[in-house]
Amino acid sequence: MNQAASPRTPSAAYAWYAVALLTFAYALAILDRVSISLLIVPLQKALHIHDTEFGLLQGMAFSIVYSLLGLPLGLMVDRARRVPIMLGGLVLWSLATIGCSLAQSFWQLFMARMLVGVGEACLVPVATSLIADLFTPESRPKAYGVFVTGSTLGTAAAMALSGVFLGWADGLIAGLPALFGAMQPWQIVFILCGAPGLVLGLVLALTLREPPRRGEVAKGAISLAPVWRLFAARPRAYGCFLLGSVLNLTCVYAIVGWFPALFIRVHGWSAGYTGKLLGISSLPISIFAAANSGWVIVALAKRGHRDAPVLVAGACAASMVLFGVPACLAPSAWVALGGYLLNAFFVNWNTSAVYAGLAQITPNGARAQVMAVHTILSGLVALTAGNAIVGALSDHVFTGPKGIGPALGTVFLLCGLGSLGVLMAARGAFREAVAAQE
Repeated sequence: MNQAASPRTPSAAYAWYAVALLTFAYALAILDRVSISLLIVPLQKALHIHDTEFGLLQGMAFSIVYSLLGLPLGLMVDRARRVPIMLGGLVLWSLATIGCSLAQSFWQLFMARMLVGVGEACLVPVATSLIADLFTPESRPKAYGVFVTGSTLGTAAAMALSGVFLGWADGLIAGLPALFGAMQPWQIVFILCGAPGLVLGLVLALTLREPPRRGEVAKGAISLAPVWRLFAARPRAYGCFLLGSVLNLTCVYAIVGWFPALFIRVHGWSAGYTGKLLGISSLPISIFAAANSGWVIVALAKRGHRDAPVLVAGACAASMVLFGVPACLAPSAWVALGGYLLNAFFVNWNTSAVYAGLAQITPNGARAQVMAVHTILSGLVALTAGNAIVGALSDHVFTGPKGIGPALGTVFLLCGLGSLGVLMAARGAFREAVAAQE
């Protein structure tokens, strides 16, 4: 590691413009990743797949490559120009989403979903690294909070727009039979979800500039040794913080992947109605919560809480138990929706806390690599487990159409309590790690 010269701070207007582009990219990534959740009925009918396989399509198909590419991309991001990496990933995952429409079997769709994961693997390492160099340490949590709204926008768009797109698909098939007459509605949904990414790619290529790096810059031979030394020096700070956040994400991915099925199977709502209602009702709450999370971290830090990111992640864990579990077991759809919306106030707090917390305790030259480790854990553990475990519980333990409720509730209860416990155990070590960086 070598100490870089102090760079000129980009203008505030341009920095926030860059955050807006990255946030939109995040929203499209989530849209392309989770829009499949509302297509469970037509996909199971067209491709003859069951719940366990559908869980694998949502989780493992994406997470295998998304996770395995994390560290190589982290090493690259800490050394190379980041904007071209971002552009290549965006174009790839958009084309792969469109390619999902061509699948004629479970394994063809599995491979297309893997390509989506290859493209999206670059997003978080690049975006978090760019934001760290665009903003001062004092203002970074706010920028990360805004960036996290991309996840909220993408999830809401996946819920609402997938339902809208299903309606549009029928119109396109009837109105343009020469182009769409041979397609099924679910295929057109994949095309409509992937196309906007290609437009954003053009905007990124023309307007997003590479900012100078702040602090230590990674140079020389590529090696993971600096990251392992960080973890060895602060095992409790990194270990407990990462584990707690990953358990939270297991619940988050279970919500995204299976909550629509809860309303469709247990409460009898249609896929289109479920998507529109969940998306529209949760959007303002989730945007407020995601943006607010950065300001909450800053406010707690000003009051002397060096472990503010840990506390914010802990609030997310508590919400999964207090609001998530009752929503899964509620006898009424509207009571379930109430629990879902209350939980939405805290769901994205975890992601803001991770980005702000890891940037707070990690030097510049290792940030993308440390974030890549988190990406590996969130992909291989959270994304895979959050979808596959719920599907397996629904198929083999809580059998029947209404078994999805207790299957989801079991994941929320165990992961929420586990996360809260390990995060509280991390507080002292995290404070020490923060002090060492100041």
